Amino acid sequence: MEPNQSGQNPEYSALLTEVSRQLVQAGFQIETPVFSITWGQVAEVLAVTLADHGITAGQVEDDLVLDLAQRAINALEMENILRWREIVRFSATASPGLYALYQPPEPDSDDEGPLTELFENSTRLGDDEGYWVDGGASAGFED
Repeated sequence: MEPNQSGQNPEYSALLTEVSRQLVQAGFQIETPVFSITWGQVAEVLAVTLADHGITAGQVEDDLVLDLAQRAINALEMENILRWREIVRFSATASPGLYALYQPPEPDSDDEGPLTELFENSTRLGDDEGYWVDGGASAGFED
């Protein structure tokens, strides 16, 4: 299997195990190629996609995994398989089953991301140099 693509998400391993288990239980052989890729690799992309959407292993049901696997098969048959990871990921994110489990961030959440934090800190401190990207030697608009 290829390296973990989910970064620091601790739920990734549990999801990979659960998706792989359900694929094997449904009759898919993890090391059997799907075109030029294996079901294990498809399970890895599906697990990363689910983890990225905040889905936990306890939320994943057999029907969802089988639907995502079938969507991957259909998408790979219609597309250029050289981009198989993106195809599998896109087919999974378009699944109504995944949307039903997805919990969007709370609108009142104060965590707006690193760029927002950088902007807020620099404007609060009056540190324009810390926020604005240097556009040249003098970083002036007239240059």
